[in-house]
Amino acid sequence: MKEGMKEEKKKTRTKTGKRKEIPPRTPAYSILSNVLYFHRYLYREFPKTAAYHAVEVLGRILLPFFGILMPGIVVSVVEGGELLRGLVLIGSAGLVILLCNSGVNWVSYRVYFWENTFRQVLLSDAVLKETICPYKYVEYGDEKKIIKRAYQCMEGGDWAVSYRMLAYPHELIVNTACFFLYSTVLGTLKPWLVAVLVLLSFANYGILRLRNRWQLAMRDEFAQSDREISYLKRASQDTEMAKDVRIFAMYDWLMEFRKKIFGKRIKLERRCNRKMIAADCMQFLLNILRNGFAYGYLIYSCLQGNISVAGFLVYFGAITGFSGFITGIVNHYSDLKLANADASCLRRLLELPEIREDGRSAFHGRSAFHGRSAFHGRSAFQGEVPEALYRQPAEIEFQDVSFSYGEQKVYEHFNLKIQPGEKIALLGVNGAGKTTLVKLLCGLYEPDEGKILINGVDISVLPRKALYSLFSVVFQEATIFPYPMGSNISMKRPEETDDRKVWEALRKAGLEEVFREKGIRPDSCMTKIAFEDGVELSGGQRQRFLLARALYKDGNILILDEPTSALDPIAESEVYQEYVNISRGRTSLFISHRLASTKFSDRILFLENGKIAEEGTHEELMKLGGSYAHMFEIQSRYYAESGEGGEGSSAALGQE
Repeated sequence: MKEGMKEEKKKTRTKTGKRKEIPPRTPAYSILSNVLYFHRYLYREFPKTAAYHAVEVLGRILLPFFGILMPGIVVSVVEGGELLRGLVLIGSAGLVILLCNSGVNWVSYRVYFWENTFRQVLLSDAVLKETICPYKYVEYGDEKKIIKRAYQCMEGGDWAVSYRMLAYPHELIVNTACFFLYSTVLGTLKPWLVAVLVLLSFANYGILRLRNRWQLAMRDEFAQSDREISYLKRASQDTEMAKDVRIFAMYDWLMEFRKKIFGKRIKLERRCNRKMIAADCMQFLLNILRNGFAYGYLIYSCLQGNISVAGFLVYFGAITGFSGFITGIVNHYSDLKLANADASCLRRLLELPEIREDGRSAFHGRSAFHGRSAFHGRSAFQGEVPEALYRQPAEIEFQDVSFSYGEQKVYEHFNLKIQPGEKIALLGVNGAGKTTLVKLLCGLYEPDEGKILINGVDISVLPRKALYSLFSVVFQEATIFPYPMGSNISMKRPEETDDRKVWEALRKAGLEEVFREKGIRPDSCMTKIAFEDGVELSGGQRQRFLLARALYKDGNILILDEPTSALDPIAESEVYQEYVNISRGRTSLFISHRLASTKFSDRILFLENGKIAEEGTHEELMKLGGSYAHMFEIQSRYYAESGEGGEGSSAALGQE
């Protein structure tokens, strides 16, 4: 069992007697646990780094120690009348120290390079982890907040949490080892002097703890300010926004908004800086008191003849170094405690449970990208996938399904049966649960209770790849990647993409002619995010492009989530007609706010508050005179009064 985290899902009973899942809490890993975790991770990626770390730390401990001993040794030799020997000793020692210092610096540069590369490895592993962890973690709940914070703490170069969790422990080791070495030197002078210096340093640590408490208390305010500034930055780079800024004369308003955001940030920084400066001043005064006392005693002892000139030099260097090392121990331990909260967020992301090939969550307690994959092949699924699963057209059934977003109830004891080959239109107002229903069917969400069956097979125990292969889906949030056009359609590597199928899918989606006229080929890169000559699509073209992606996959079950929201009524009518053609011989679900799809659907399900409020054909629901009829009449009246779309709009609404 990992420290601070229980891998099993906890359940509790609500007042209704239903078992409810409680999401895992954010772990409180110890500093040592996180330090070891990041070092093991680094050494798996770059094994040589372990030896380089050892050389770097050892060199940084011994070189300063030799540095404070050498002046005393040289003065002692010179005082003995051996000037030539002293000069030779200085030259030889200086050369050795120079060579050793150069070697340690070279090692440090190599370590710095590997640690910075390691940060990119962690970021890529974090992104990949998001693709194989339960989908709900990236959409809502505490895990989403943890994921967001994990990415934030990896920003800032050397301030990234990975670098801090690697560098600060080494600084602690160096400072602690030097502290004990220098203590042996000062202990030969007066042991009680070491004790006094240490006690005064504890007061320094108390000041640092107070400073960290102030920083942690203001973290939420800084996070909110960072979000506002980040939004302003993204908005200023958004070419879509440029039109609105000019047409609506938003410049003055934006400047006022900018002034407000940065004014708020400046006030926050000032408030924080006042506290930090106060803490630094207290530290400075304490250091003067500590070092002044030590130096004063050392000068007094030298004047009294209790120590020689050579001894004075050694002790003076030891006190200077000793004070610096105590300050280093206090500062780096304090900073390490501050970094540990961020490290726990990143570690929590990297250790999120993964969806195994058998469909269940698996808590591996380590990244999936080091010798273990989330998808283990059919061996992880006990037995062969039932042949009935692939029967076409598919039958779908929701049996007593309940689902909630945390405390927000969406479905409770929901039941629905979709016959093989049936074309279903899912309608309802925003928040009715239409898209949630689709995500449950696709296995992206797991029901709190109940079962979802496809051809009588419970999808919760199916291999994920087998389940996902059944669906051709166009979601509202679907993305066009900065990759070749053909790969964007097939969602496969270019060499695995069938160009003939790509053009066939584009033809069915109504884009082939446009693409050929513009010279857009399967190897043409999409979007201008990464390529200046990338292909940009209009809103309507984008939706047709995503439809082509679903057509290329040719899954047994077709799901379209708001596929025509950016189309004009005539184009929308054409897509619906094509929808009839491509849905033949397969079960299909169509989600829309606009009611043009109802004419082509076998059954309409009107959802309200997570329940099927009305169901039937268009004619049956119009006769019922309920919510569907009211919505249809409003949309029909709008088209009739505005005259938009002419005959095409009437056809799109299913009117003869």
